[in-house]
Amino acid sequence: MNIQKPDELNLENNRIEIYDKDNNLLKIIEPYAVESCMNPGIFKITPIKIEKTKDSIIFISENIKTEIKKQDIESGDIEVKASDFTPQRRKAKSNCTKCTNCGRCSW
Repeated sequence: MNIQKPDELNLENNRIEIYDKDNNLLKIIEPYAVESCMNPGIFKITPIKIEKTKDSIIFISENIKTEIKKQDIESGDIEVKASDFTPQRRKAKSNCTKCTNCGRCSW
């Protein structure tokens, strides 16, 4: 896992982890991934957006905003890390009743 400044992060397909100064995980921010119902295993990934203001950095994923004060990052109270993001397939429910031919149950 690489430790980088938020300005240097490549957010295209990364997962953002926010830690406090004691290395406790505070929040995970991931890109928004939607699996194709007709092509299981194929995902449309919407990357995390970043907005910078005078006093803070705002991470936006799936319309959820997480604001971090620049002062907290500079003082070392907050640490931002980036790691690879791999979307996960959800298993089909065993009692599917409305078949969309998604292929998950291999029927």
